[in-house]
Amino acid sequence: MSFLTIITITYNAEEFIGRTIASINQQVSKNFEYLLIDGNSKDKTLEIVNKHAHLFSKIVSEPDKGLYDAMNK
Repeated sequence: MSFLTIITITYNAEEFIGRTIASINQQVSKNFEYLLIDGNSKDKTLEIVNKHAHLFSKIVSEPDKGLYDAMNK
């Protein structure tokens, strides 16, 4: 069976991150790792993420230079 890596990149995404996490949690196959790359959000994004930390293989939150910099991490 294939192994999948799911990566979510965020910055101040408190309005949307809950739906994203719920979608990942509902996956039937659990043969994946889930990474969150956050651009040092100033809202409640990380608070929401940390409530579901058990779903993530890795959580990184640090300043970056924008969307493409986050993708390249």
